[in-house]
Amino acid sequence: MGDEPSRFARISDEIADMAAAFGRGEPISAAEVLARRPDLDPEAAIRLIYEEVSLRRESGQRVDTSEVVRRHPRWGDELRDLFECDRLIRASGVAPVVDLPDAGETLGSFALLEELGRGASGRTFLATDPTLADRPVVVKVVSDDQDEHLALAPLRHTHIVPLFSEQSIPDRGLRMLCMPYLGGASLAEVLADLAPEPIARRSGARMLEALERRSRPIPGPPPAVGPFRRGLEEASYVDAIAWVAACLADALHHAHERGIVHMDVKPSNVLVTADGQPMLLDFHLARAPIRAGDRVAGRLGGTPGWMAPEQEAAMLAVSGDRPAPADVDGRADIYSLGLLLREALGAAPAGEDASRFRRPAGVGVALADVVRKCLAADPRDRYPDAARLADDLRRQLNDLPLRGVGNRDPIERWGKWRRRHPGAFAWGITLATTAAALAVAGGAYYASVAQGLGRAQAALEGGRRDLASGRFDSADRLLRDGLAEAEALPIGGDLAAEIEAQLRLTAHARLAADLHALADSIRFRYGVELPEGDEARARADACRSLWDARDRLLDGPGPTLDAAAEARIRADMAELVALRVDLLAREPSDEGRAEALRILDEAEAALGPDAAIDARRERLAGRADGPRAPRTARDHDERGRYLLRSGRVAEAAGAFERALDLRPQEFWPNFYAGLCAFRLGRYEPAAAWFHACCAIAPDIAACPYHLGLAHEALDLPERAHRDYSRALELDPSLAPAWLNRGVLEYKAGRADRAAADFRAGADAGPDRETLGRLRYNLALARRALGERDAARADAEEALRLGVEEARTLLDAPR
Repeated sequence: MGDEPSRFARISDEIADMAAAFGRGEPISAAEVLARRPDLDPEAAIRLIYEEVSLRRESGQRVDTSEVVRRHPRWGDELRDLFECDRLIRASGVAPVVDLPDAGETLGSFALLEELGRGASGRTFLATDPTLADRPVVVKVVSDDQDEHLALAPLRHTHIVPLFSEQSIPDRGLRMLCMPYLGGASLAEVLADLAPEPIARRSGARMLEALERRSRPIPGPPPAVGPFRRGLEEASYVDAIAWVAACLADALHHAHERGIVHMDVKPSNVLVTADGQPMLLDFHLARAPIRAGDRVAGRLGGTPGWMAPEQEAAMLAVSGDRPAPADVDGRADIYSLGLLLREALGAAPAGEDASRFRRPAGVGVALADVVRKCLAADPRDRYPDAARLADDLRRQLNDLPLRGVGNRDPIERWGKWRRRHPGAFAWGITLATTAAALAVAGGAYYASVAQGLGRAQAALEGGRRDLASGRFDSADRLLRDGLAEAEALPIGGDLAAEIEAQLRLTAHARLAADLHALADSIRFRYGVELPEGDEARARADACRSLWDARDRLLDGPGPTLDAAAEARIRADMAELVALRVDLLAREPSDEGRAEALRILDEAEAALGPDAAIDARRERLAGRADGPRAPRTARDHDERGRYLLRSGRVAEAAGAFERALDLRPQEFWPNFYAGLCAFRLGRYEPAAAWFHACCAIAPDIAACPYHLGLAHEALDLPERAHRDYSRALELDPSLAPAWLNRGVLEYKAGRADRAAADFRAGADAGPDRETLGRLRYNLALARRALGERDAARADAEEALRLGVEEARTLLDAPR
């Protein structure tokens, strides 16, 4: 305690010096003071940072507090709370002037074309951005003290509208959030359009008709019909709503895992895109969970009629300056999603007491019980997390027993079982007949047969689950065990045939997954430069091996192959052909050229006409730019990749942008457009393209990794660090992400964390060049930590791997 006065005296001296510097017109920042005073404790550091913000405001500057938080991530949570309290205190005085724009204005780089909506939090516009080839985007304009962007930034999920970028306009007191324009309409608009029809007359197809009536068109050519739209066309209305809710539950679980509660789930905050894809939007009320007893600082909101009881109670407590009486966490969002389900299924209108639930005709008992569980007054009686709600909704859609509620209707259970086993009725009759005979001969034998059938059936269902999750080895093992059980039974023939069909499906799915993994690795790694030496030979051999299995892949596991699956297989096989031919064409020999032409002939016979095949045939004939002007998105993509490999980056960028004019949600043109922009030094557009990739394919680690590269080039190290961390969550073997994150840690003065990242990267099995960079940087980190001998050993290894900079470390005095 005796040191307290001197501690406060020291920080007071620093604050006085900072104020004097501002008074002289020679301001110094808190970061500068903290760099020379690393001994300051957190309380003193936060006080110093806040003093800088106050001095900047007093000097007439407009301060972006979220940028201050980004510059000082070590105290991010404390600073957010402090600035939120500060905002509330300042808001009680003179409100800041917010100059919201109108359609027709240009704001930043965006041309605001049309107002899409307005609300308490700001206005939303359809806009174009010249830096993105005038691609249509949605721009949400809010006051710059709002922090919706902080909630959206870490969220990358198929069913959450992604944030491309955010930008502050200090002179107008505004912040702009840029998001993709996906067409479509809100779920509230779709439900309002369907309201006059009874539930029994609705269908997924009728939902799409309502969507068409309510939608704004996407500028440019009409988009291709995608899988979401096809699924809705074939679904009943009840199944369509259950599927929408399952998608939203997945999205909420993604947010909840990252410490974000949406707080405003309702139909008007759900976008149904032009392709029928449901997406959660509007995170302006989102916040961290609240614990019972917390005194909530800052904004706490919600929509009357759409809130959980504990959320309403917390709002009431905050208004009376009392602590929250109960936890408010992800289960509050589950309650709101239950209200959405209840209204969409016609069980009760919005705003009606949640305890009232009238099960409409066409809604099964199990689904009604799911809704009731979501709407339990006590959060402990709801689903414990949104993932389990999503699982039950999908089990309902797949006619499986539910796990979160009782399957209490025997007629519904029987109907589900029959739909899962359409061929089982015949052997069920046989079983019943045999059971009667066995009852006479002896109950023990009957029980044994029944148990065998049960084990075989359980193995079949387990194999299907594992196959759906991509666990091919486990699926194969379960199915073979089930087949052995079924074949040993006197009445197991039909079930054995069903298991054999599932085994064929598993084998085909495994082969198709191997093909897709190889094709995607080619697209990621060799879109710019072809492999060399041993790597080239290994890739060519892998391509040849899978190409030789083309008949098994194209014939499929049954009488027909799903159209979307067949299209992906054909595109992936064309990728293998393209790499083999490009590797052969690189060699000037007649033998290589003849082999390349033979492969192209073989590919055309198997795959039919294909832009990639045509282009390579023409180039082998000496017509370097290909056979004809590109017409389709794939044509433009193929031409762009050729130009990119040829070093004509600006031309390649144009080709990819034309591909995106035709197919704006296609992954590869977005990815390659990002690569081109990055190579051309256009880092903001590059970040936007890679943001789009994260939204389209949220589970591919290369997307956040490349986004991190763009953010690092834009001098946004905190964002880059977050991107690399996300990439490593998805793929811990991505050594370049360990390297880059480690470098950021080292630059931030966290040598211990940097060393841990460099070691993890070295253990991930990187290529020789990356391993050399990792060992060199590990030497730097260990040197900073005082581990001289270990640093020298790492430097020697880095030099052996070809990193010449390591020589400087070895020449330095010990």
